[in-house]
Amino acid sequence: MCLATAGLHGVYGLSLSRGYHIGDLSLVYPISRGSALAFIPILAVILLDESISGLAWAGIALVLAGVYCINLDPHASRDLVAPLRALGGPTGRAALFTGALIATYSLWDKRALDEVAPITLNQFAMFGHVLVLSPILLVDRGQRAAGEWRVNWKTILVAGVLTPMAYLLILAALTTSEVAYIAPSREIGIVFGTVLGAVILHEAYGAMRVAASALIVAGVFLLAIAP
Repeated sequence: MCLATAGLHGVYGLSLSRGYHIGDLSLVYPISRGSALAFIPILAVILLDESISGLAWAGIALVLAGVYCINLDPHASRDLVAPLRALGGPTGRAALFTGALIATYSLWDKRALDEVAPITLNQFAMFGHVLVLSPILLVDRGQRAAGEWRVNWKTILVAGVLTPMAYLLILAALTTSEVAYIAPSREIGIVFGTVLGAVILHEAYGAMRVAASALIVAGVFLLAIAP
């Protein structure tokens, strides 16, 4: 069970890295996280026999609307099929696949917590990232990784502490409540990530993407307060 957690998280890390490599942060991050929010409650009903209220379904609808609108080009707003074409492109596929992985590992980890302590499961999740991503770093004998460390070692250390700590808190929360309502709580950062991509990285269609991300967060809010 723990090895499956490691595998899912490792592939997720690889898929997310791929998405960021070929697409914008303000596009990949909201789609991957937003689509996962829509997948999780639906799969929770099917696989875990959890119940979803009408308010929660409304939240899912808002999340899906946000994922759709985030691909709208404000200069071609009449082309309502464009977002669907964008989701079918390499960046959209990578983001949706990442979202599916997020939903899958969230549901799997929820089940695993019946048998494994949160801190143990979190260790296996982080081990999965190391297991899957390390061979890629060693392709050039670690030269690129060493160069990245020299330039950004402070950022790497901070991320190395905060990332496992954040997911450990999620696992702890999952031991006391349903996955359909806990998982969305971590996605409030969608708007912040989109704003950072638009403002700091100067990515295109910033205002449209921020507005679409706000729709996703509104859906998260409904999921959080749903009975």
